[in-house]
Amino acid sequence: MPRKKAIEQEEFTENTKVSENTENAEAGENEEKKLSLGILKLDPEEIEVPEVKNDTTWSEISSAYHAKRIIPVVISGLEKTKVYGNVAIAYYKEQRIVIPVSEMMITLNSVNYQNETMDERLTRICNSMLGAETDVIIKGIDKKALSVVASRKEAMIKKRERFYLTPLSDGLPHIREGRIAEGRIIAVSPMVARIELFGLEVTIPASQISWDWISDVSESFHVGETLNVLVTKVEGETPDNLKVEVDVKSITPNTSKDNLSKCVVQGKYIGEVTNVRNGTVFIRLKIGVNAISHTNYDKRMPGRGDIVSFVVTRINEDYGNVSGVLTRIIKQVI
Repeated sequence: MPRKKAIEQEEFTENTKVSENTENAEAGENEEKKLSLGILKLDPEEIEVPEVKNDTTWSEISSAYHAKRIIPVVISGLEKTKVYGNVAIAYYKEQRIVIPVSEMMITLNSVNYQNETMDERLTRICNSMLGAETDVIIKGIDKKALSVVASRKEAMIKKRERFYLTPLSDGLPHIREGRIAEGRIIAVSPMVARIELFGLEVTIPASQISWDWISDVSESFHVGETLNVLVTKVEGETPDNLKVEVDVKSITPNTSKDNLSKCVVQGKYIGEVTNVRNGTVFIRLKIGVNAISHTNYDKRMPGRGDIVSFVVTRINEDYGNVSGVLTRIIKQVI
């Protein structure tokens, strides 16, 4: 009998401690958070992902469906189905989720590449998003078949309302001019990177994403990574007409300008061609300097990615680059 009472007393004491810890945690959660305007991070709290310690993935999916919560997923494939047509396949933990391409809410520019149809363009961009993390709202579940259908579009709209249109205690929203925010890189090509910035997509060209001239954006920036950007302009009053402009270079160091001290006039250096436009060749020297050549001594026409020899004739301190002559194509990329 005494041993039984001792065990009961220990269980009572342990339960009391658990209860006190729970009450303290709840009290801490109810404390008013101070307004902080640091870098806006892609935090699980920001995207409203419920964290129930012992929950199964399916119960989390079911809970998110009924509460219309946003959850993060990873785009892992593309398929064509009879019911939804072209779909993106995503995963939340181990659960497969189907997102119709029509619900991906992909921003398209006015350029039509090779007379593509709208569906072809959307599919091509979805293909470039493989491996990207994005957010969705669950639209339908079938527990028996463990089938889930979701919409990226609805999640994007909800995030726009929260981060661009809902004022904080100072009367301005999370995303405002002058704020540095963390965006997800969701697609890259040789010339541009596409980022998702809290419900809005922004396309950043190679010339604007880095001080360093680069021949292929996809070699320096990768899907699934994050990128800090400075918000320079926000326009629009509804989720449908919002537009945002960002800047990357102003919040990153200009190493190219710092490296000018490594150059001397008449010095010869090796570099990679990053672009050719109207006869002008743009080169990234291996010593970390941007270079411009209006003259080519090689009989061949240089192209992006070629390795060349370059002689400096002028150092442009104000522009952070050098001018000179392309003397020879060392290795041509075909």
